[in-house]
Amino acid sequence: MFKYLFLFLFSLAFINVQAQSENYPITIQVLNDLKTPLVNAVVKQDHEKNMITNADGIAVLYLSKGKHTLLITLDSYDEKELHIHVEGAQTYIVELKKETKIAEVVITAKEGKGLTSKSVINRQAMEHLQPSSFADLMELLPGGLSRDPNLSTTNRVLLRENPGGPSSYNTTSLGTQFMIDDNVWNTNANLQTSVDDTQMGEAPRNRATPAIGVDMRTISTNDIEKVEVIRGIPSAAYGDLTSGVIKIERKIGYSPLEARFKADGFSKQYYVGKGFLINKNWSINANLDYLDSKQDPTDDYENYQRVTASLRSKLNTTLWQKPLEWRSTIDFSNNIDKKKYDPDTGYALTDSYKNSNQRVSFTNNFIYKLDAASIFDKLAINTAIRQGFESIEQVKLVQLSGPRALSLATTAGENIGIYPDTRYVAESSTNGKPLDLSIFAQASGSRKFGKFNNQYEIGLDWKYSKNFGKGQQWDLTTPPSATIGTRPREFNDIPAWQNLAFFAGNQISYNLNQHKFSLYTGLRVSKLLGIDNSYIISKKIFAEPRINLQYNLPHLMIGNYPLKTDVTLGYGILYKQPTLLMLYPNSRFTDYAQVNYYHDDENYRYVNFMTYVQNRENKNLTAAKNIKKEIRLDLSYRGHDFFITYFKEDLNNGFRSTLQTKINTYKKYNTSYIDLSQWGENGPDLTNVPYETIREFGNYTITENGSATIKDGIEFGYTSPRLKGINTKFTLTGAWFKTQYRNTVPVIERPEISLAGSNYPYYGIYQSDLGYINENLNYNFMIDTYIPNLGLIVSASVQGSLYNYEKKDDRIPEPTSYIGLDGVVQPFLDSDRTDLYKQWLVRNVSVTDNISTRETYTIRANFKVTKIIYRSLKTSMFVNRLFSYEHSYYFLGNKIERQGGNKPYFGMELNYNF
Repeated sequence: MFKYLFLFLFSLAFINVQAQSENYPITIQVLNDLKTPLVNAVVKQDHEKNMITNADGIAVLYLSKGKHTLLITLDSYDEKELHIHVEGAQTYIVELKKETKIAEVVITAKEGKGLTSKSVINRQAMEHLQPSSFADLMELLPGGLSRDPNLSTTNRVLLRENPGGPSSYNTTSLGTQFMIDDNVWNTNANLQTSVDDTQMGEAPRNRATPAIGVDMRTISTNDIEKVEVIRGIPSAAYGDLTSGVIKIERKIGYSPLEARFKADGFSKQYYVGKGFLINKNWSINANLDYLDSKQDPTDDYENYQRVTASLRSKLNTTLWQKPLEWRSTIDFSNNIDKKKYDPDTGYALTDSYKNSNQRVSFTNNFIYKLDAASIFDKLAINTAIRQGFESIEQVKLVQLSGPRALSLATTAGENIGIYPDTRYVAESSTNGKPLDLSIFAQASGSRKFGKFNNQYEIGLDWKYSKNFGKGQQWDLTTPPSATIGTRPREFNDIPAWQNLAFFAGNQISYNLNQHKFSLYTGLRVSKLLGIDNSYIISKKIFAEPRINLQYNLPHLMIGNYPLKTDVTLGYGILYKQPTLLMLYPNSRFTDYAQVNYYHDDENYRYVNFMTYVQNRENKNLTAAKNIKKEIRLDLSYRGHDFFITYFKEDLNNGFRSTLQTKINTYKKYNTSYIDLSQWGENGPDLTNVPYETIREFGNYTITENGSATIKDGIEFGYTSPRLKGINTKFTLTGAWFKTQYRNTVPVIERPEISLAGSNYPYYGIYQSDLGYINENLNYNFMIDTYIPNLGLIVSASVQGSLYNYEKKDDRIPEPTSYIGLDGVVQPFLDSDRTDLYKQWLVRNVSVTDNISTRETYTIRANFKVTKIIYRSLKTSMFVNRLFSYEHSYYFLGNKIERQGGNKPYFGMELNYNF
């Protein structure tokens, strides 16, 4: 930690390097093509103060000896770059030509050229894409491909990762931070797990969000002005993340009344919004959005609905004669998942599932500008309060195959149970009320010391999360399952989650003749507060250094035009803290029937249980750590832009749920010795009833730092200028992703066999579970044409994968050790391979394990068009997979023909600005 702090302080230290050489006056006269002087032209020299030409088109700069690069710009004229070598006082005449740029629209993500890799998606790109939710925007990132909306399950975000990773590797999506109008969307108090997540084909499990972070279905794009997706190393101001940052900026300021209607094969969407100008310094924006979706249009019994509303204010005023900007928002959203059985299927009509998620938030952001001469010239304070009202309601018809016994105990020990009806209706619910508070304070400024320009920041970041809900509730006499392993728990009993962080960063810019260097060094230090001392994490302080270096090479002149070359390197450590559900999971209840006496006369029915309560808290749980590295090359020449980025990310201690076991003992009474004549008010007299002491494995799960997600990849992109005459632009983006998924903690397994009519008496302890390697190379080539006179934008894209590689491996058959019913861990020896019992511990590794699958290329053609019909009425339509081809491939010598996923998907929308 100290070496990172030293590096930061070194970069932030006052650097007083004075130029030793004498400065000479350099006179620049700017003319147009008619040799007429141009007034107010800007002459910029590297990072120095800009000079403005006077009425004679003249600006004078004082430069030291050596090479310098000047940039001359003026509205409505093409910019000019001038390379000079100063030996003394000199005069240069520069001629600017009238601007001939074509009216530009950008309908793809634009790659940022700053110190970190990021994609910027503007409003035009979103309107042309015609998204149903935020998940559709992922197509615009390098390596992203179009996909049909799937709004009947959660949509988790994946940055620089192959889709299809197992659910035990969700840390990368949990570790992607969403920010809306500079306020973090905190999900650490999300405890909405279903009481019965296997109902209706695991419908609750497919809609669960506690382990994935933000569900992208819940974010509407209609009022978004711009999105920045930071895929590289962010500044130290961002924390509690591992993968990246997604910054959403919504519309603010005056806008006409807007309306949008979209329909496709899965959903209908309605939107209305308006920006009001109260006065020249105060504006208010209001909008309302409604989405109704069915994954199967013919199925009225499975439905997802989203309602969002927002009221946003921006006020520019003064405080102590200094400018103050105050942004305030009130947001409401309601997301409802509903599922019932179709009565024509013959299933019980009582079964239903409803998941309602409401959220109300109130934010205030303040930006206060001080004097430029102050150490800090800008102060920012962002505050947010978010209250959620979440509810899962389930109704299920339970039909038991015969008499079953239930324990009603809520504490450990012996207890008397009941025999429920063999047919009953179970009602259960999960009620959550997550409250999230956040305060973000940042002070920033800039200073120049000698030739070094410094832009620095310092601040505090505090986040608080608490759930005040009633939690999981159900009637113990009518549970959704006869073998349920938990008991009702109120969320309000769980402590709050608090994270306090301090951060500081500095960006140094330095010019050496035509060489430009920019170095950002930052350090973030964070700590969880309010954690009991029994947790290891309560004593830990997490340090996150961030470094980004960019080198702008001297421009290479080719045909009187400069080739701009930038090389950027980045390194950073990022931490994601465990959530409330990981730190404080519900206890595991294991009930063993000691006496199970079922008599025809209900007065002589009796069941006695021994109940064990296992605390599932993992005191050794710590934050997930991701180490990110990247190197990027940017080239730009005459409007042609190209970038290529290599990145590597090592996350070796992600969160995963692992199986544990302990030895439980209970009495097994011989019920044939029960004497009905000795029956009392509390059941039979067991004094003289013989019993056997049984030892059994008691299984439960805990959350461990046991998942490794290793990412390697290359992202690339090329954008052409819009060609004159045909107003056409070409864009090529793509990425090669290789993602490895490994478990990093031992796993236990027991063979699913029965020996001599009894359960298998050993658990094997294995060094590894099944690992995965996913690798692919995706491409997306787009041609778009813009015709201003017709108000028409047409785009066609050809996209797909050049190959798709998957492999399951790293599954070792033999255990390293094993545990028996005596509770003693023993090493697994070679002699155990032939033991009558222990030989079964050698796992039967499938023949498909360690065999790779390599699919060949796919081609898909998509078409989109946007047209202004009449004045402010605009319509758009799209067709995905207008043409689709999936080349055959070979697996184990067999030719595999692929036909799936070739059906076109289309939709349209109307937009009207009143």
